[in-house]
Amino acid sequence: MDSKSIEYLLSRGTYTCECGKVHDAKVKKVVIRSGAIAELPTSVEEFGGHKAFVLADKNTFGAAGDRVTSALDSAGIPYTLFILGGERPEPDEHTLGSVILHYDASCDIIVSIGSGVINDTGKIVANVAGVPYIIVGTAPSMDGYASGTSSVIRDKLKVSVDGRGPDVVIGDLDVLSASPMHMIASGLGDMIAKYISIAEWKISRIINDEYYCDEIAELINAGLKKCVDSAADIAKRDKHAVSAVMEGMVLSGIAANYAGVSRPVSGMEHYFSHVWDMRMVEFGTPADFHGIQCGIGTLDCLRVYDEIKKITPDKAKALAHAAAFDYDEWCRVLRRELGAGAEQMIKNEAKEKKYDLKAHARRLDRITEHWNEIIAVIDTLPSYDELACVFDTVGAPKTAREIGLSAHEERMAFLITKDIRDKYIGSRLLWDIGEIDRVADMLFPDTNA
Repeated sequence: MDSKSIEYLLSRGTYTCECGKVHDAKVKKVVIRSGAIAELPTSVEEFGGHKAFVLADKNTFGAAGDRVTSALDSAGIPYTLFILGGERPEPDEHTLGSVILHYDASCDIIVSIGSGVINDTGKIVANVAGVPYIIVGTAPSMDGYASGTSSVIRDKLKVSVDGRGPDVVIGDLDVLSASPMHMIASGLGDMIAKYISIAEWKISRIINDEYYCDEIAELINAGLKKCVDSAADIAKRDKHAVSAVMEGMVLSGIAANYAGVSRPVSGMEHYFSHVWDMRMVEFGTPADFHGIQCGIGTLDCLRVYDEIKKITPDKAKALAHAAAFDYDEWCRVLRRELGAGAEQMIKNEAKEKKYDLKAHARRLDRITEHWNEIIAVIDTLPSYDELACVFDTVGAPKTAREIGLSAHEERMAFLITKDIRDKYIGSRLLWDIGEIDRVADMLFPDTNA
């Protein structure tokens, strides 16, 4: 059995890895095939369900709702159905509150029909209710199907919160391959983002002695390779290729569960997307599917890392840049660009102290001592042209301008990425070596200024 197959990983259960951490896939069953929804009643019964709370929005119910309810009806399994209103619900307090208020406490299992928002919401509600959770995927559009965390907007800041990892993931290829091509491209974009997240995880290990696991990284790379190798057939909606994307995304979720944190599956590229999502909530500015934005962020990150490779850190320059940094002015910029969402970032910095001069000096010592190792990691990244070709194959947008974002919005997203979470990423490295403003001017000039 392939040691990186989903079947093998589920058979291992909980085990202690050579990295020293106990790994737990959390998800118990994964069914990815044509007609997979037919197995839903069996899965409900396997996990002790007698009455299901079925959650969807109007689009996801249109994609698979009749198949799900017909399967439950045929098996004689009762259910309460709740369909979220709105054209495109957001994963925020309003959506979660609405689902919780409509939750039927006589139900003993939750079945969600959907992808990103629906799955993130269902995981949280299942955790609160303390009941098993099944996700029926409607599009291979994001990597969170199997993970135990949910990406939500809380107090207008994009955060990851603990939910209940799904007990069962069902990917019916008849449904998945019929999903909009833009959503399939979104899933590929979310997977391609892993090139950056894995590289940044390795770089943070070098600079900050952060926990790192080769087995997890290899698992993600295996899923990533499946997706990239299938790009041409994905564009044809080939079910085998769509299956590879779905399997890759489930592998990523299992890897995140193994790590216990999102570090292996998201980095600077995801934070471009988070900034654009937060601005959409606050100001109504354009935003696209998460994976589409992550894909664009990945291409932007490759440009950034190409510039980093040309730099030889100057310790005196870096120390002077940090000393001259005006954090109060930067807070004003965050509030201007993000509105209320900036407040939690500012509170987080009071704990993180990434701008503290002593902490910066310690990191700078590590950076300059291990610069060749850092560059060696960056050299493992694919080229911009390689990935741009993959994007062209599936018709995915490659630039922020293609999804309606201005040069100013792209520039500010890059600068703000270092403040989203307490995670060491490329923009933090550039700030540490005193080069972030120069690189921003070179790669993301504000043509609106």
